[in-house]
Amino acid sequence: MVFSVPLNPNLDKRQFSSFIGFLCKYDKYIRDVYFTCRIAPFNQDAMGGVFQSNSDDLLHNALMLQEQTGIALSATFNNIQVRPDQANLELFIRNFKPIYAAGIRSATIPHTTWVLTGQIQNAFPDLEIKNTILRGVNTAADVAKQAESGFHYINLDRDLMRNNDELDKIKRVKDKYGVKISLLANESCLGSCPIMDEHYHFNNTRSTGPQYFTDVISRVSCSTWDIQDPSSSLKTANIPPWKDDWDELLNYVDVFKMHGRESINQLTAHFLLLATMLKVKKYYLMTSISI
Repeated sequence: MVFSVPLNPNLDKRQFSSFIGFLCKYDKYIRDVYFTCRIAPFNQDAMGGVFQSNSDDLLHNALMLQEQTGIALSATFNNIQVRPDQANLELFIRNFKPIYAAGIRSATIPHTTWVLTGQIQNAFPDLEIKNTILRGVNTAADVAKQAESGFHYINLDRDLMRNNDELDKIKRVKDKYGVKISLLANESCLGSCPIMDEHYHFNNTRSTGPQYFTDVISRVSCSTWDIQDPSSSLKTANIPPWKDDWDELLNYVDVFKMHGRESINQLTAHFLLLATMLKVKKYYLMTSISI
């Protein structure tokens, strides 16, 4: 199981049915499906989406997917702007209980402070706890601290895909602590993006108005760089499109986290080289040929 793939909350009925078919066909390569979950205090997250329907619908659709495919779900709570205080921790535990009871056994928890208290582990003893990509885990020392804090599954900063020396150190930490390591594969962001934290801040605090990339302020970011800098495609922190490169990285990490929770095109569009579903299909095809 190589991939963690997103459930886009805006899929229509036809797209959702197609996505279930995709999951059933390639289930041996898919570790889990991570999905948008909105409960207080996490009423918004880095995706930035505002939903008109009841947020319970997000959970209902995800549970339907888990039942039909047998692939584990992972609830995503990745708003680091939510105050990491005791009151919010208790509120989260209270609101997550029915979700855990419904069968969710994996979740992204954005606050190390909360995990250090042990309260989440005590309330949900079978829960696999993931950190959030937003925390920018960059070094083996960072991974060790996350593992010691109680995380079972650690998302690495995407820039590390070009740093085999650090990945080798991280692998030794991974083996020592018995944690799973995940690397974001295809988000198409520039390596060491100077405004990534601000992009997430914008979306995490959104209540009305557009998401970051549809707001006028984003004119100083990727949309301009892609036009003005002919080398921008070479600077993206994406894994190259060769299976050997993916297999090499699997010497260091366990899972590739695929992009597309807020972009239907990034998840499904066949004409996009980096589309998540196409990447999984191609990896499956190349593995079958090599066998």
